[in-house]
Amino acid sequence: MNFTLSTEAPQQIKSDCLIIPLFKDAKPKDPAAKLPAKVAKILTDSVQLGNINNDCGQINWLFDIKECTAPRLLVVGLGPLAEFTAEKAVTALQAAVSALLQKQYSSVALALDGLACKAVDEAQWIQRAALAFKEKTYQFNTFKTKTAAKKPTLKSISFCVDKAGVKSGQKTLDYALALAEGMSLVKDLGNTPANHCTPSTIAQTAQAMGKKYAKVTTTVLSVAEMKKLGMNAILAVGQGSRHEPKLVIVEYKGGKKSQAPIALVGKGITFDTGGISIKPPGAMDEMKYDMCGAATVLGAIQVAASLNLPINLVALAACAENMPGGNAIKPGDIITTLSGQTVEILNTDAEGRLVLCDALTYCARYKPEVILDFATLTGAMVVALGTHTSGFFTNDENLATALSNAAKNSLDSAWRMPLIANFKDDLKSNFADLANIAPHRWGGAIEAAVFLAQFTEGQRWAHFDIAGTAWTMGANKGATARPLPLLMEYLCQYAYGKR
Repeated sequence: MNFTLSTEAPQQIKSDCLIIPLFKDAKPKDPAAKLPAKVAKILTDSVQLGNINNDCGQINWLFDIKECTAPRLLVVGLGPLAEFTAEKAVTALQAAVSALLQKQYSSVALALDGLACKAVDEAQWIQRAALAFKEKTYQFNTFKTKTAAKKPTLKSISFCVDKAGVKSGQKTLDYALALAEGMSLVKDLGNTPANHCTPSTIAQTAQAMGKKYAKVTTTVLSVAEMKKLGMNAILAVGQGSRHEPKLVIVEYKGGKKSQAPIALVGKGITFDTGGISIKPPGAMDEMKYDMCGAATVLGAIQVAASLNLPINLVALAACAENMPGGNAIKPGDIITTLSGQTVEILNTDAEGRLVLCDALTYCARYKPEVILDFATLTGAMVVALGTHTSGFFTNDENLATALSNAAKNSLDSAWRMPLIANFKDDLKSNFADLANIAPHRWGGAIEAAVFLAQFTEGQRWAHFDIAGTAWTMGANKGATARPLPLLMEYLCQYAYGKR
C-alpha cells in the first residue's frame, strides 16, 4: 500500500471512495472535515433526517454526490465532540477500514483537514489512521494453501491534510509506517509455529537485520560460548530440546559513542511445554507465543534503525525451547547463574525468569542507562490485569512516570504493579541462594518480578509482564505485537529529550 499526504481538497481527489469522519454535533458550516458548503449541508441534512447515524464507529454510505469526484462517500461517526477521545478515534478508523476492505477498493482518500481537536491533533489522526489501515490489512497466510484469505486490493491511500502540517505530518506518517512494519515482524515471528520458529530462527532474523542496516550489528552466543561464560540458567532451560539455546545480541548505534545504551531484554521461549512440570494440554499450541518478548525487542531494533533514531540500543533475546526430554532439568536441580547466585529449580515451568536472569546479568557489561525486559512471564498477570493491559514493575519513579506516559500516548495500555520486597522471603531455598518459585501461588507476577530484581541491583530497570497482551485467543487468535507501540513511544521520548 502506498500512503501519501495531500493538500488537495477532499472532494476533488480521484479515488474509489472518500472517507469522511463526522462528529455527532457537526453543524452545516463545520462538518468536521473541510468540505464545500453543499457537501456539508448534505451531510448535516442526512443526519437530521436520520439517514446517517454518526455515533462513534457507525458506518454510512452515500453515493453519487455530484460535488465530489469520488463516486461514493463513507461517512464514519465520531460521536459527540465533547465526549471524543483518542481511543474513539481508533474505534472509528478501524470500523471505516473494515468496511472498506469488504468492498475491495483499490484507492481511498481520508478527509482529515479540519478534524483536529483537543483530544486528537492532526498528526495523531495521521498516525492512528495509518496504523488502522496496516493493522486491518495484516495477514499471516504463510502456511495456508487453497484456503488462503483474499488479499486486499487496496493500493493507494491519501490523507487530506492542511498545507501547514505537511512537513510534520510526513514525519508522523513515516513513524507510523515504520512502527507498523516493526509490528508485522513481531506478529510474524509470534504466529510462526514452533517447528518453524526455533532459537536459530530468531538468531537468523537478527542476523538479517545486521546485514540490512548499517548501524546494526548482531552477535549470537553458542552453547559453548555460554558455557564458558557461566550462563547456566539459559542452558538449563534449553538442555531438554534438540534445538540449542541461543543468546542473540543486537546492537543499534544511532547515538553518540559516549552515550550509554538502553538495554532491551526479551524472553524467547520458542515453545514452552512446561518441561518436566508439563502444562495441561488445553491451548498448549499458544505456547508458541512464549517468545513474543524476544520478538518485541527485535521489532524495536528494526523500527529504530528504519527511523535512524539518535540513540544507542542493545537488545538481548534469550532464546530456548523448554521440552521434557531425557536431558531436561528436573525439580530439585540446582544451577549456578551468570551472576554467581545459585537457584533451586522447584518448577521447570517457571523457566522464563531463568533465561532472563542470565540475560539481565549479561547486559550489565554494556553499562546501560536503562534496562527494560519484556516477557510473557506469568498467568498470574493475566489474572491480575486481564488481556487488555500489560503490567510493569520498577522501583525507579522517573522511569515509571516515563513508561506510564508512553502507555497513555501510544494507547498501549500498561499498569504499574508493586515490587514488594517481602516476596523475596518466599523465594528462599534450603539448598540454594534462591528458589525459582514460591511455595504458594499467590501474587505470582510480583514474585517473578522480585526474582528478576535480584539480578538487576544497581540498575535502572523495569520489567514488563505481557502474558495477557502479547496475543489474542479464540477465533481471532494471533500475535498483537504489544507492547511495541509503548516501547517505541518511550524510546522516541528518550531520543528527543522528553524524559
